[in-house]
Order: sequence, then structure tokens, then C-alpha cells
Amino acid sequence: MSMSNDKRGSGRAESFHISPVAVGCTLLIAAAAATAQTAPQPQQLETVTVTGIRKGIEDAISVKRNNDSIVEAISAEDIGKLPDTTIAEALARLPGVTAQRTKSGTASNIAIRGLNEDFTGYLLNGREQTSTGDSRAVDLSVYPAELIASATVYKTNDAALMGAGMAGTIDKRLIDPLAFGRRVLAASYERDRTGISLPNPGTGNRKSLAYIDQFADRTIGIALGFVKADGTTNELGTGGWGSATVKATLTDGTVQNNVTVPAPFGNGVDYKNRRVTDSRWGGAAILAYKPNKNFTSQLDVFYSKIDAVQKEARIQGGLGGPITNATVVNGVATKGTFQLGANGAGLIDRAESIFDNDTIKSLGWKNTLKLDDGWTASVDLSNNSAKRVERDIEAYAGIAAADTLSFDNTGGGTVQFKVGNPTAYTDRTMIFVRDQQGWSGVPDPVVPGKNLAQAGYDKGPTVTDKVSAIRFDLTKELPSGSMFSSIQGGLNYAKRTKDRIVDEGVLQSKTGNGFDPFAFPSDAYVSTNIGGTGLNMLTFDPKVNLWDGAVLVRKYNDDILSKTWTIAEKVTTAYAKANIDTEIGGIPVRGNAGLQIVNTDQSSGGYRAQVGSGVTLTNPAGTLVTDGSKYTDFLPSLNLNGELGGGNVVRFGVAQQIARPTLTDMRNSFAASRFLTGDKTSPVYDLLVGSGGNPHLKPFKAWAFDLSYEKYFGKKAYVSGALFYKKIDTYIAPQTNLSYDFTPYVQSLGLAPSTTGKGNVGIFTTSVNGTGGNVHGFEWAVSAPFNMISSWLDGFGAYASYSNTGSTIKFPDVLGQIPNVQVPQVGNIAIPGLSKENAKLTLYFEKWGFSAFVADNYRSTYVGFVANDQTGGYPVLKRIQGSSWVSAQVGYEFQEGQMKGLSFRVEGNNLNNPVYRQLNRDNSIDTENKTGHTIIVKVSYKLQ
Repeated sequence: MSMSNDKRGSGRAESFHISPVAVGCTLLIAAAAATAQTAPQPQQLETVTVTGIRKGIEDAISVKRNNDSIVEAISAEDIGKLPDTTIAEALARLPGVTAQRTKSGTASNIAIRGLNEDFTGYLLNGREQTSTGDSRAVDLSVYPAELIASATVYKTNDAALMGAGMAGTIDKRLIDPLAFGRRVLAASYERDRTGISLPNPGTGNRKSLAYIDQFADRTIGIALGFVKADGTTNELGTGGWGSATVKATLTDGTVQNNVTVPAPFGNGVDYKNRRVTDSRWGGAAILAYKPNKNFTSQLDVFYSKIDAVQKEARIQGGLGGPITNATVVNGVATKGTFQLGANGAGLIDRAESIFDNDTIKSLGWKNTLKLDDGWTASVDLSNNSAKRVERDIEAYAGIAAADTLSFDNTGGGTVQFKVGNPTAYTDRTMIFVRDQQGWSGVPDPVVPGKNLAQAGYDKGPTVTDKVSAIRFDLTKELPSGSMFSSIQGGLNYAKRTKDRIVDEGVLQSKTGNGFDPFAFPSDAYVSTNIGGTGLNMLTFDPKVNLWDGAVLVRKYNDDILSKTWTIAEKVTTAYAKANIDTEIGGIPVRGNAGLQIVNTDQSSGGYRAQVGSGVTLTNPAGTLVTDGSKYTDFLPSLNLNGELGGGNVVRFGVAQQIARPTLTDMRNSFAASRFLTGDKTSPVYDLLVGSGGNPHLKPFKAWAFDLSYEKYFGKKAYVSGALFYKKIDTYIAPQTNLSYDFTPYVQSLGLAPSTTGKGNVGIFTTSVNGTGGNVHGFEWAVSAPFNMISSWLDGFGAYASYSNTGSTIKFPDVLGQIPNVQVPQVGNIAIPGLSKENAKLTLYFEKWGFSAFVADNYRSTYVGFVANDQTGGYPVLKRIQGSSWVSAQVGYEFQEGQMKGLSFRVEGNNLNNPVYRQLNRDNSIDTENKTGHTIIVKVSYKLQ
């Protein structure tokens, strides 16, 4: 249930001052010092004999078994040794967890049990994290695995878990230096070879260093970590504009009508060579202070920075016309020649550079004090921020003369092309950067009958996200024999601001009213075999500062204005929880029952204007306007775990869950104008048509029911099966209102009156809190060493999982549509992030210092958000073909002698050369990207 009231205003929230709470922490430390006696003698830690892969598995099994919630976990097999290079890759190995991979083949976003990344809570050491993306979802590839000690995926909610999501919650944990029995110094270096099997493989290297130590009789601990990675990858991209039905003249002069030229190139070509240069570094520092058994203080700092540049040499152009010299088999052309027009009507030689600079900073300070009579108090302060600066700069070039384009699609794989005059496309005296096809979309104010010159385009957002939080907790231990082992409660206050500011426009020449051609820069070069087609093109790498003779002309329309917004949220959460430890019918039962009361005060700023898709050269909105809402949610939760004996555990969870609206949907943008194009007799002609965000959205909300059975064999193995069902009461989706009354905005936005008497009722599209449905499924998992079967198999083992997920939610078909023009097509699509099937298998061996594994990870076709490089706007939904990813690793670690602690490892990723494909509605290929596979050679040394 929820309570809400709207609020309206234009001011931003006041600054959050953390200093009073810092004083409170200081008082806690002072209290601890006042009660401290002689420091106890250092406790002798248990000697750990299990190492490597098995250690990581057994630690994760312990976390899963001992938690009161239904969880999955990963744990580093050693210092800085999570099983993958990023936390996203490691999480993707867990049951019910799937990763969406980028076109480059790397895992970035995580879906849990069929709900995409926007439904997940993201924590670091239990604290909410900011995002460099356009919404709340965190790109987990920015977290280097070397700096993460473990991660837990909560599939059921706990009242004490702040920032929890409706799909689940991912809590990444840094190293606790006082958990180690001695000083540790670890270092590693690796060399990478990427894009193997492609014409131009890339290279990379990665360095890491970790230092852990304890001082002052183990009352002070420190952990420092650093990682630096640099690399280059090369990819081949294939796209197009679908198939075409054409008139074909065969080689003998015969003419055939209605001949199909197949997708993806029949109606137009879009092929690319992409080179990605990536530089990353991250650092973490943890300072722990425990002067006695009653007080603990820990300060942790995390920093991550990414500088990435994507360079694309790309060929584009519309086809779809008659072909000559054709070979036709069963009505399909396998060879033929298209005629290309002159003066911009031919192939477009597109050079593009995308600069992406991401920075994440996280600071946390937690103090815990044990008081008399079983009371424990803690205060936790945190501040974290994320910033992304992205610039996407395009340049278009072409030859002035007409030409031909011949294709040969008989060889299998990528179609092969030849142009009539290949020299013209690599000779800087014949090909120039110029306005190609009038893409600017706005009439030139000086040259009648022509669109504004557009020889290129410059776009991209600057995103700044900040979260500051204060948390107080109080726990009371209860006497043994009661139903509850303890009760606890607390208060969490979090303030978030996120700004997305866009600046974009056309690039044109400073002379000739923008229409003069540019010569290619002196550092231009020839990109060969673009997209694997056999075509070569002159290209260059556009810079942020543009190129000589270019000028930026800013432009505006509904899409561009909608991409700038601000968000402010104040979320206050009070919770109470009772931890259960009792017996029911002779069965030991533990768990918890609790309640969260979440009060939210949200607002958003955005541009609101009379503007449509038509482009103007002045901003029609002027300033941002702010609006918002307040509401309260009550979220009960219950987790019960029955210990049946013999390692058998049954778990049950029920909770009401929420996921906050995406920030894109919450933007306070509004755009409307009269529809004055096309047939004047059309019923939509002269209607007011508009779109916008919705700053009054309330969260997605669901009741979640979970049932799990787990069988444990000590710490070394388990088998589990789980059923889950989420009854989603509120689901946010785009909705088009065909009878929307624009009257309240006629005066404030100056909407034009109708010239045909159609009034102020029109068509408006926005996101709304609609009805839901359910998400349901089952999953099973097993992890076991094979010496349980036979001692002859000692060292061998496996872990595997399978999940099957379905949903009754009818999500509108808005594939490929940007938020401001989401007009659903006929029919529905799967909810974003849902793969019906997900299967994983890892086989491993570890003994005598040797270790090896081979793993396969499969997910079926799904709908996901992908980068939108056509309009430079928000990610758009696309159908992504299912695939599997195979990886393997072999290594050796010296376990004695002078070389003890030295290890070597060879790893291969994407060994099956998976191809990333986006699909059309009819399952034909829209685009595909080939990344090849990667081989990594790593050497590590640990001194302790």
C-alpha cells in the first residue's frame, strides 16, 4: 500500500550536510575509547588448507547456507582472484543470473530471474551505488574483479537491506584487512590477445597490486588495491536496411521482376570496422580499527576510472533499386550490380569516434559499538558519485561522381562487394567530407529548397550522479530460549541527484554556407575490408576539438530536448526486524520477519515546449521546469529456513518489493505540436501530438513468493532447487492516450490553434503506472567435487545450473523507439531482460598446484536495451539473439620452495567465437557484430 501527494515547484533541493553525523561518529569512537580496557591477545585464526578454485567455491557455499535469505554468492579464490576480469562476468556464472553482453562481447548489465538491470539494487559494502548510465542500473563492468573480495546476490528481501530491488540485490564486498591472519602482498601481470579469428586482432595488458597488513596488536588493519588495464580490440559489424524486391536484368539480358535481394543489404548497406581503445584503472583502500571486542570502525574508499574510445570506419548507403548482371536462384538474387547516384546519392564513407570517460568514487565510514545488556549500535556514512562524459562525433564523406556497387552472396558468410571505381574511395583528391543526403532535417535559412548542410554530427551527454546517505542501526540480543534471537531497527536517509545534460548539433564547413567540401585531414588512412565485405575506404579519427574548417551548429527538436533532465530524490527508510531462532514441530527454524517504511520525495526538471520532430536552430523551451511527487510505501518481509537434518534445508520467503522508476521515464519533459505533414485528409492531420516523461511515477511493485530446497554435503557440495513467483501489481510501461486534452498547456506553451476545428484534444504518449502480471519460474543448481563418487576422481568437480522463466506481463511493442516517440506497435513483446532459458556448466580440476576449468554459459533470445548510435539518444529496446559463451582456463601455482606463491595462468574467453546479433520482429538479422575470442596469459605472485 502507499500514500502520496503531489508537489510542484521549480527549486532544487537544499544541500545535504554530513558534518553533524561525522560528529556523531566521533562521539561513538570516543565512547569506545572510554570503555576500552587492555586489548585482548590476537585470536589465532583457523588455518585454511583449501585453496584456489575449491576455496572460492566453498566460501560461496558457506555464504549461501548461512544466510537467512535465498542468496547466491561468489568469492575470490585468493587475493585479487575472482574467476573473471570484471564482477559482471563473475556474477553471470550464478544460477538465475544472466548477463547482457555488449557488441564487444563483454558482460555489462545483469538480469536476475527474468527482470532486467533496472529492477536490481546495487550496493558496495551494503551502500547504494551511483551509475554512469542514463538511469539507476549500474554497469558492473566498471568494477575490476581484483578489487572485489566477494559478492552476494539476494533473491529475497530482508527488512535491513537498504536499496533492495524487485529482481534482487547485488552487494559487492571489499576486503576486510582484519579478517586476514598476516601481512599479504600480491601482484599480477597479464597480456591479452583479443579478436582472435578476425583480420586484425587486438592486444592488451593488465596489472594489479594488493597489500594487506595489521598493526598495533591487530587493532588496526589496512588493505590497499590497485589495478590498471589497457587494451585494444577490433570488431567487424554488419547491418543494413532489410531485404528489397527489385527488377533484375540477368547476364543474358533477360529481365525478371519481383526478385528478392536478401537482408541485411538488399535495401541498404551498413558495414563497419570498429576499433575500441580502452584504458581503465581502479583503486581501493580500507582502514579498519578494532581496539577491543566492543568497537569496530572501518573506512573504505573505492575509485574507478575508464577512458574508452571507439573508432568506426563505416560504409552506409541506400540501395533497393534495379540490378543488372544478376544471377537469380529461386527468385533470390545471389549476384548483381546496383547503380549509385552522384553528388551524395551514392555510398557514404562515415568516420566516427565515440569518446567515453567514466569516473566512480565511493566513500564509506561505518562505526559499530557493543553496549551493555546485549545492545549494539552502529552509524554508517557514505557518499558516492559517478560521472560520464560522452562525445560521439561523426563525419560523412563521398565521391561526386556516379558509380556502381556489385555484390556476390554465393560464398557464405559476409556478402562481398566491389565498386566500379575503387580508387576513388581511397584517393584524397577524389573523396571529400561533405553534406551527403541532407540529414539535418531543417530548411537552410539562406539557401531556398535545401536542408541545412550536415557534413557530420556532434552529440553526447554529460551525466552526473550523486548519492549521500546516513544510516543508524540498533540491535538487541534476546535471551536464549525465546522465539527470537534478536530484534533490530534503524533509519536510513539517502539523497540522490542526477543530471543528464546534452549538447548536440550538425557539423558543417565554415565556408560556402556550410556546403563546401572538406579535404581529409593529413592523418587520414585507409581502412581495409570494412565489415569483411572486401571494400576499402579512406577514413580518419574525428577529434573532440573537431577538424580544421568545421563548425558546430546546434539544433533542437522534441528528441533532443527530452535528453536533458535533472532528478532529485530524498528517500527516508525506517525498518524493524525480528530475527527468528526457534523450533516448530521439532524442526529448527531460523529467519526473520520485518517491515520497511519508505518515504520518497522526488522531483525532476526538464524542457517543456511547443516542438515536434521538426528541427529548429533555437531552443524553444528556454529553461528547465521542475515537478514531482511524495509517497510512502510499506514493505513487509518474511524469511523462514527449516533445518531438516542431514544437511537438508527448506527456505520460504515472501515480501512486498519495489523498484524505483527509471530516471528516463521520470524526466519532466513535455513536447507537443500540431501534426501538419502528410495527407491533409488524414484524421490525424492538424491534431495536437505530444510526448513526455512522468515525474509523478511511483515504483514498480510486486508481492514475491520464493520456495527453495537445498541439500548440503558439508562445505564442499550442494544441490538446490527453487520455485519463484512475483505477482506484479504495478508495472511501468509507455501508454498512448488517443484523447488527451492539451488545454492546460495551450497558454503556458503557446500551442498553435487548430486551423481545421480539431480543438485541443489529441494524442499523447508517456510512461504510466499500469497493471502488472506475473513473473515465474524455477531453477536448480549443483556444485560438487567428483571425489564424492570415487577417490580416483579427486581434484575433479563441476558446478551447473539451469533456470526457466516466464511472464504474463503484456509489454507494448516499442522496439527501436526512443522514449519521446514511443507509439506501441500492434502486439506485445517479452519484458526486457527475460530469457526463457539460462543454462551453465563448469568442469574443473585442481590438484598438486595445477588448476583448470572449462565453462559454457547459455541464454536464450531476449529483449534488451542497446546503445542507440542513430539518434545519439537513450538506449532503445532490441531483440537480441540467444547465444552461448565458452571459456577455459589452465594454471599452475608453486606451493613450496623458493618459488612458493608464484603462479601462471592461461585463459580463453568467447572461445566459440559467438556472434552478437540483433533481430527484427520476423527473426531476420538486423545487425551483427563479430568479436572473435580472447586469450589471456597471466603471472601472479603472493608473498605472505
